[in-house]
Amino acid sequence: MDIGELKKQSDLSYDISVAKRNALEKAHSRLIVVYEEHIFRADAETICLARTLMETNDKFFVLDTNQNPVEIVNPKEFLKKLIERNQEAISSYHQMSETFAKRGD
Repeated sequence: MDIGELKKQSDLSYDISVAKRNALEKAHSRLIVVYEEHIFRADAETICLARTLMETNDKFFVLDTNQNPVEIVNPKEFLKKLIERNQEAISSYHQMSETFAKRGD
């Protein structure tokens, strides 16, 4: 392997690394959900909290991303929105990730 080929491989590796980092940032930003005029993150922690509270309560309070207490009066709808957004973002990231794997071959 000559120096030109090593440089080419290094550049490709760097480009893929930057693209993955950008794709992950984009996926994190897509986890934002606005519900009842409050902002939430549709991450695993919020989904688990909502599901756990929903099991024993018809309505409950949670903190939004700005640390404001919000009463969730329709837990099923709230949980559904969180899960949908989470899966949309992760599915999109997965598709991008597969293209990175193909580029590296």
